[in-house]
Amino acid sequence: MPLDVQGTFVSQKINKVRWIPEEYVETKCFFTGSWDDDVNSVKVWTLESLHEDAEIDYPRVLSEYTVDGDVTQIKFVDKTKIAVSTSDGDVRMLEVSAYEKQTPLKDIYAWEKLHNYGAEQCSCTSLDTFEGDIATIGEDGNLNILNGRRGTISRTLTAIDSCSLHAVCFIKHNEVITGNIRGHMKIWDLRITDNKPTASFLLAGDELAATCIVYHPTQPHVILAGSESGSLAVWDLRMNSFPTSLLNAHSAGVTEMQFHPENPNKLLTCSVSGEIWDWNVEGITKTTKGPDNQVTTWVPLENKNTMTVNSLMPTLHKPINSLHCDKGRILCGADNEAVYVIKNYKY
Repeated sequence: MPLDVQGTFVSQKINKVRWIPEEYVETKCFFTGSWDDDVNSVKVWTLESLHEDAEIDYPRVLSEYTVDGDVTQIKFVDKTKIAVSTSDGDVRMLEVSAYEKQTPLKDIYAWEKLHNYGAEQCSCTSLDTFEGDIATIGEDGNLNILNGRRGTISRTLTAIDSCSLHAVCFIKHNEVITGNIRGHMKIWDLRITDNKPTASFLLAGDELAATCIVYHPTQPHVILAGSESGSLAVWDLRMNSFPTSLLNAHSAGVTEMQFHPENPNKLLTCSVSGEIWDWNVEGITKTTKGPDNQVTTWVPLENKNTMTVNSLMPTLHKPINSLHCDKGRILCGADNEAVYVIKNYKY
């Protein structure tokens, strides 16, 4: 079946979208987080058809949770709880009811003005979650580790960077990687008490911001970072002084990346240039036998023809800020105030 793309106007610029996971069935509900509106909010939506025979499902709002500032990131802490960061420095943990999705989102914890310049507030630019822990970064150059089970701040690494941090990713429960606005990537071991990185390296030579970071689902030593120029950098953390490969990808900044949850050879990326692409990254991993009989390495791309890249949707004239994939359906939100659902995606 061909890809079926359906867009719906939602009257808000969408900065983040996330499917709400369901057991055993294809989910119909999702979150959106807005930005650049008079009042921004996190909304819960459901897809439903207007009458029984209709083939097309339209999104309908089930509940809305308003926030101060823009929504900068939404990540799941567990199946029903999300961590939400905003541009006024707050981080909130919200819970959606597992059965009654129209029940308003419940406040579990709030860390207000977590990122600030003393009395003045500043943006919490991003966060990542790992088994109940939350790592948050901000324009103040701080990294906070929050305990999502108790609502406490486990650790704050202050002034770890001289400029604004823009991307964060847990590598393991005690290791976090951050990327700043000048493309400096640093790895932090949370077991060490001093505020010194265990490793640092550059995204590329031209001081471009790291916009998003993910690790390979089956080979966590392989890290991918998207830059504001639209290129993708690939690192092998076992030899991490410089990227093993740098792929020229989108014509403008990469806004979000996700490996397909069911197929780690599929990578999805979206960008400020209004593109959403699907990459077959199988060709950049190859297996070499080592002393323990199998070591998989991520190889530098001498052979660029091993990459297959498909565009999943006609290019928009506005940035696509976020994507999220659930089996054969991809959700994306854009600055043209629309949400798109791409169906029949072959993974």
